[in-house]
Amino acid sequence: MNVNKKKLAEIFGCDVRTVTAWQSQGLPLVSGGGKGNEAVFDTAAAISWYAERDASIENEKLRKEVDDLRAAAESDLNPGTIDYERYRLTKAQADA
Repeated sequence: MNVNKKKLAEIFGCDVRTVTAWQSQGLPLVSGGGKGNEAVFDTAAAISWYAERDASIENEKLRKEVDDLRAAAESDLNPGTIDYERYRLTKAQADA
């Protein structure tokens, strides 16, 4: 279904300015978007793009956390400690 920027913002429950920012981050357009031309979006493509973007952001956060934990000396990560369990969980999530 093709919608304009305002309707897409309603679908996502965000402000129109957020959709504008997403356009600069690669949100796919069906047509328009130039001066005086209304931007038209395919909702399926927009939702797919958003899900991919969201997953990518989450994966990057997990990778950073894993890297931070790896930076800590592994000898400090004794089994049974909270740091060790956090390391194991984060590593498992990042590898999934």
